[in-house]
Amino acid sequence: MDRRNEFIGHRIAKERFEPVEAILYEYLFAGNGVLIRAQREEFTVSVPLVFREIKGLPTAFVGIRWHKPKVPSRIWDEICLHARISNSKESFREELYLVYWDNERYAWQWCTSSRDRTYASTIADDRRPEYSDACIEVHTHPDGAYQFSTADDRDESGKFRVFGIIADVHDKPKIRFRCGIYDHLIPIPFSWIGHLPRGVVDLNEVEALLQMML
Repeated sequence: MDRRNEFIGHRIAKERFEPVEAILYEYLFAGNGVLIRAQREEFTVSVPLVFREIKGLPTAFVGIRWHKPKVPSRIWDEICLHARISNSKESFREELYLVYWDNERYAWQWCTSSRDRTYASTIADDRRPEYSDACIEVHTHPDGAYQFSTADDRDESGKFRVFGIIADVHDKPKIRFRCGIYDHLIPIPFSWIGHLPRGVVDLNEVEALLQMML
């Protein structure tokens, strides 16, 4: 059977690294559990849905394999700086950022892409050409709002890209990222994407460390 014609694939792992053949995504049964995998021009992602040793099968890769250079620290430094200076703490409004690969410049670029901005909400302007090119979408949250909201879940479901939030932008910024693989929204560490900006806390990594200590 030619799996390249399947929208959603189901397969058993034969080696650690294998190409994704399904059109949308595939479920992989491997030595380290059940994973969901998907591929786009910029990266291939492989994340576990169930962590469990399955004897007799090879351990599959978990993480993001970039087909472009990894997103440089410059991008995140500039986004954090813009988030801090574009709004005062007293008149905060959420801002949305798109990160995309520019083939002409052969480099990562970012831009703002918000409409209907309020203190606790924003939405991407999908009329901009950068919107369809973006593989990462990040928006700011008010101070202390450290989780994706139900509105975020609704807006980000059905898409295949990396999503992030940045909170406390004026004082010890905190970030949280997840990978949206259509109807799956799965938390990921920032280290899969790039180098953490100085002074910024990755909430997913902190929570993972605390869980290991319990």
